[in-house]
This record gives sequence, structure tokens and C-alpha cells, in this order.
Amino acid sequence: MMHTIKAGFLARFSKPQSRSGNIILLSAFVITMVLGFAAFSIDIGYLAVTKGQLQAAVDAATLAAAMELNPNIDQAVVETNVKAAATEIAGLNPVGNHSGLLLDPSLDIELGRRDWNSANSSFVFNFGPKAVPYNIVRITGRLDDVWNAASGQMEDRKLPLFFAPAIDHDNVIMKVGAVATYQPRDMVLVLDYSGSMNDDTEFKSCNELGHATINSAIDTMWTELGEPSYGNMPYAPTYITVDGTPEDIGNNIPHITVEYRGDEVEVTSTLGLEKVVLKDSNGYYLTFENLSGTTGVFQDNRKIRRVWVESGSNVAISGDNAGERFEFDDADIVEYLGLDAVNYPHPSGSWTSFVDYVNDSGNVNEANYRSMFGTKCLINYWNESKPKYSQTTGLAVCSTQPLTAAKNASDVLCDYITAVEADDQVGLSIYTHTNSNGAYLESGLTHDIASIKPLYRDRQAAHYDNMTNIGGGLKVAREELENNGRQDAYRVIVLMTDGVANRPSSNPEQWAIDQANLCKTSKIKIMAIALGLGADEDLMEELATITGGKHFVVPGGGTIAEYEAQLMQVFQDIAADRPLKLLPTSY
Repeated sequence: MMHTIKAGFLARFSKPQSRSGNIILLSAFVITMVLGFAAFSIDIGYLAVTKGQLQAAVDAATLAAAMELNPNIDQAVVETNVKAAATEIAGLNPVGNHSGLLLDPSLDIELGRRDWNSANSSFVFNFGPKAVPYNIVRITGRLDDVWNAASGQMEDRKLPLFFAPAIDHDNVIMKVGAVATYQPRDMVLVLDYSGSMNDDTEFKSCNELGHATINSAIDTMWTELGEPSYGNMPYAPTYITVDGTPEDIGNNIPHITVEYRGDEVEVTSTLGLEKVVLKDSNGYYLTFENLSGTTGVFQDNRKIRRVWVESGSNVAISGDNAGERFEFDDADIVEYLGLDAVNYPHPSGSWTSFVDYVNDSGNVNEANYRSMFGTKCLINYWNESKPKYSQTTGLAVCSTQPLTAAKNASDVLCDYITAVEADDQVGLSIYTHTNSNGAYLESGLTHDIASIKPLYRDRQAAHYDNMTNIGGGLKVAREELENNGRQDAYRVIVLMTDGVANRPSSNPEQWAIDQANLCKTSKIKIMAIALGLGADEDLMEELATITGGKHFVVPGGGTIAEYEAQLMQVFQDIAADRPLKLLPTSY
């Protein structure tokens, strides 16, 4: 059977070569597109890399420029230094097809000020020659036509592309910027005002610092206090000499004097001595008989309270047939010094307490002044036994050490911060205090740095309490920084002690360490200063290390001038340690 095949049916299978040509053309187009995209991807990647290089170069130049900011010199010099530093560092950073970034100092580098506006809790930026002293730098980095001051001509710094010229784009203009300043600091001084902060102006330090140094220091205190005088007590420590009955030649009655030395007396008579009887503080009697000569020194093992002297015919002169009697109870000594007619000048203490102190204190004995009475000993009594403001007012004006060294060092820090005008805030925490915190916030964070200085200068050693609550001082400072510190500020505590933590009574070191860990959580750094031989250097180092801060040691054993100079240098280093910060900017 024959089948007929229509011509149209055969036509559908008759041109296979035409279809193959279409596929080849389509493939060629696709490949071209892919290669084109790949080519432009290279340009896009090149642009991204170059922009990163440009930003890095501008950031480096801006930070280098900001390091030249200095409010203490001519601001025209600062501008010159800033621009020189920026152009130098920019030129060392390759960008795209250039070995270094070229800056036009007159156009690309701007100086200005950033000031804190307390009204709306924000910073205000101003640029230009009137915004002095400068504390901020803004730099623009451009790949464009840039003036080259060295060659005196404009340079084409546009970025050439690899494949974009195919679509009539030969190069690209690119611009980025950066702003840098010293990061403002919120800083709280945490200062040790325990009782030991006047130890280097007390008799107890004679062996360590020398008698001459301590005596000179107390002499200075006396002058600073207005050279006070009480009764007929001299300034220089002196033994008391008591005059007896006037001489009666006709009745063979001598004139006797007794110099009182605590546990011994020196007796002098105008006639020969016959017998001396001592009564001590325990009520025991010691008799010296068969004497010869008109003078002698008689000693007991305890403090002497009463003396009888037989000489000539005076056996009955005091009415007890034991010779002439001399009294040396505390109240009697107060009377001999004329202090019974003078009110004791401060809220705590008394004349009899002072007399007892001079007779019994080992520290007075160490200074070779035992039982020697004078205003110098009185000042030491205040320093050692009555240092609190509530006990002895007015000692803050005195140059007690090491407290005065700490005050002077704090002045250096505050003066530096004031001079640089870097929007820093400072607060003051003093420890130890009798409150529940164990420390007192004398001032919250403030830009009024001058208001801080009178607060620490008008406080005396043991102003509130004798003890050392390092953790309390840290707690008060930390809470102030957490509650009132600025978010973008560099938060730091400057902690100083000359002693060992002894409050609270249970685990005082751990209490301080716990506070340091809380500071770490709040991103607060501790700059810890251990002052003198008595300071706990290990604890201070640990507190600083926990927070990523720094640890300083100002060793004792030298002169007051030496450690004061070292302490002032430490505070100056802390004041100058201002972190630089790049601020957000957009172009």
C-alpha cells in the first residue's frame, strides 16, 4: 500500500543547519555577557579595595594629626604641626594606583573644637580659626584633581578603571573622611585619706626618715598653724623644772628644784641632800638615803608621781616629816605648764591626756622627747592620736606627708586637664568614711575642675576615719561613673593608697577585688598607685590588671621630696594618657 507524504511535513525536517547557527550565536552572546560581567566585577572589586585603602590612609593621617593637638602652645604652630603630620602619614599609605595619598592642606585638613553641651547632653562641633584652642581634626581624602603644594600644580588623582572605558567610563572620583579627637574622659580620683597619710610627719618615722626631717616637718606645721602658744609651755620640748620653797638661811631651809623626766628626776638643793623618796604610778615607794652632795638623779621603773626631798632642816616643811614634797600627777604638770588657765583648743582630747601621752608614748620616746613638754609634742599628739577633723580641726592647712604629696600630685593632674580643655570630667571619692559605703563622694563628675581642688586640699589625714577601705572608694567611684558618666567617654578611676586594706573587717582585699571586677564589667579602667613602703603593691597591681588599667609604684625609703617628685610624675603621666578616638562621619 502506498502512503503519500505531504510536502509541508517534510519541510519541518529539512533545515537542521539553520537551528545550529542560532545556538552558536546565542552562546557567543552569553559568553560575551559573562566575560563583560566578570570584567566589570574586577573593576567593582578594585573600587572596593581602593576605597578601603583610602579610608585607612585618611584614618591614619587623622590620628597622627590629632596627636599634635596642644592647647598650651600657639595655635598657629599647632595648625602647622597638624598639617605636616597629616600630609606625611597620608603620603606613606598607598591608595589605588598611587604610592601615597595626596592631601591639599588648605582644603582637606580642618581644625576645630568639640565642646560638651550640658543643656542637651551632646557634643557641639565647630571648625575654623575661631574654634580655638583646637581639640579636633577633620580630614578629607580625595581621588580627584588635587593641588600638590610641593610641585605647585594640580594633579589628576582620579582612579583609572580596567574595563569601564568600554562603556565610556575611564576613571572614578572617590572621597572619604575621618574626624579624630582625644576621647573625653570621665575620671574619678579615689584618694586615701586614712590616718597613715600623715605618718611621715610624725615622730614614729624618725628612724626611717631621720630626726632632722621629722622635726623640720613639724616645725613647718607649727608655722602653718599660726605658731600657736598655750600657757607657758614652750614650743621646743623641754623637761619641767619645779621650784620649791625659797631659801631661808636663818632656819637652815634650802631652795630645792626638781626637774621631772617621767621615770626619773634630777634634784638640786642649795644645801646637801640627805634623803629622796619617790612614789610611782603604782603607789610603790623608792627611798634613797645617806646621800652626799647637793644634786643627784633618781630613777624609778615607773612613772614618778610624787617626790620628797630632805635637805638641811626641811624634814617637816610639807607637814609629813619626809622633807619638801613635789607633785607630778598629770593635773599637776598641766598646772606647771600654765595649761590649767587655757581651754584645750579642739573638740577631742584634753591637757591631761596630752601630758599622759608625752609621758607614755613610745613614738615620743623614739624622737628622744619622752616626758619633755612643748607645742611640738602637742602637734605630734594631734597627728598621731587625734587626726580626724571631728577631733582636731584645721590640720588640713598643714603640710603633712605623704598626704601633701598626694594633694600636690592631684593639682598637677587637675591643672593639666584644665589646660588641655579636652572635655574631661573629674569627680572625687575619699576613703575611708564611717558611712555604709566606707567612702564619700566629695564631688560628682564635673567640667568645673577648679571646684575639685579645694575639696581634696581642705581634707586632712583621717578626715573622716583612720582606716583603709579601698573597696569602698572604688564602689563610690564606680557607681558615679555608671550613673553619670557619658556613653562615649573613656572611663577611668585613679586609685591611690599608702597602706593595706583593712575595712570592711571581713575580707577587705576581696571586697576591693570584687569592685574591680564590677569596674571591668562597666568598662572602667583603674590606674592604681601604691605609695610608700606600707602600700599593698600586689593588691594594687591586681586591681589595675583586672580592668586593663595601669599600675604604678612610688617606693618609700627616700626623702619626702623624692617621693613627692615621683608621685607628681605619675599623676602627670596619667593626665597625659589621653586616648585618641575616630568619630563617625559621612560623605
